[in-house]
Amino acid sequence: MLAWTTVRRERMLPETAVGVTNVVRGKTVNLRDVVARGSVPSRFLFIDAMDVLRLRTPDELDSLIIPEIGEEVVEGQVLAGRRPDKGRRVFSPVNGIFVYAGEGRLIVQETPDVIDMEAGLVGNVVDVYPNRGVVIEAYGALVQGVWGNGKRVIGALRREPEDGLEGVFDESLEQRYSGTVLLTGRSLKAISLSVIENQGIGGVIAPSMDPTLIEQARHMQAAILLTEGFGDMSMSSRLYTMLEEFVERQVTIDAIQPDRWEDVRRPEAFINLPARSGDRPPPPRVGRPFRVGDQVRLTRAPRAGSVGEITNLPKTPQLIDNGLRVLCAQIALVTGESALVPLANLEVLGK
Repeated sequence: MLAWTTVRRERMLPETAVGVTNVVRGKTVNLRDVVARGSVPSRFLFIDAMDVLRLRTPDELDSLIIPEIGEEVVEGQVLAGRRPDKGRRVFSPVNGIFVYAGEGRLIVQETPDVIDMEAGLVGNVVDVYPNRGVVIEAYGALVQGVWGNGKRVIGALRREPEDGLEGVFDESLEQRYSGTVLLTGRSLKAISLSVIENQGIGGVIAPSMDPTLIEQARHMQAAILLTEGFGDMSMSSRLYTMLEEFVERQVTIDAIQPDRWEDVRRPEAFINLPARSGDRPPPPRVGRPFRVGDQVRLTRAPRAGSVGEITNLPKTPQLIDNGLRVLCAQIALVTGESALVPLANLEVLGK
């Protein structure tokens, strides 16, 4: 977590999309500005009308076609038949355009979904990829998690009710939380996901979730960002306190699902903040080695979420409880304990 940092983020259309970029390098953009617009080429659906209508020859189909070639059709609309209201008929399987009839077959091209790629940040465009997207530089607070459900959302950050997400059943609360991003320090349960959907909550930042809910979470419209992992873990007090400072500010959750083979990005939440006396914040310390004195957070059990300070960095691999020898750091935890922790299980806290 970084309370004040500089980020550069790509906003790209899918590789298979055909589109255009709407901004130029140097332009200032806001959260909801559309920086690129496009669509993914749609599929063509072939329908064997001869078989459906039980025709003897392809030529019989010509007199049974109802819409004109090039006409827009909707899912379930009758495309061909002796009578449009009864008997054997051919229906359109999707919304689209009726593009072909011949040789006993009909072809419908599905209507493509238009993709509006929003900036999601308040910042400056520092690079443009023609017809694909842009790179935006912005200042603010950054929290990176360990898992996301693949959704992106922008909304005002709100605390969960005192009795937790499970207490949000009153319809009078719907407008208060609809479209917002809720901050909770508790693990998500099945009832939590039901509340999120029923109340139209835009997104949730939570420490953990029951692993049996992964598939359900992936199919939800709301963005879900986990900061600690799966199971019944609480959010670190330092992280929760930092996020509480930004309640009512607009937050962008990019709950990307990390790809261990291809994608080095992590799911994250970003809160734009105004520049402090014109000072530019430092960029994240990507790739910088650990140093004695660094404030760190432990990311794996049994001390996941604990914070402390690096007091020693042994130069040689150390023997740990599982029998492996790995590079470690000696950590002085805020609880007063000392722990030898693998470097892979540490992340540097922002100042």
